[in-house]
Amino acid sequence: MENINEIRAAEPEDIAFDSVEIAGLVVPLLFAIMAIVLVALTPDSGSTGTASVDSKTASERAELIEQIQRR
Repeated sequence: MENINEIRAAEPEDIAFDSVEIAGLVVPLLFAIMAIVLVALTPDSGSTGTASVDSKTASERAELIEQIQRR
């Protein structure tokens, strides 16, 4: 009990980041954001293929069916 005045709480060590560590944290984050934005901006490739088929008229479809049946 006589040494109770010497007990102290541990003080946290000062943390200092250098530029390489900061770049290592920021650059992957920027790439992830850019990838998400690029994926969000690209048009859906599946809808473009079906749109060309849907745009054909019934007579064009009938002609294609006849051509296929002739083969």
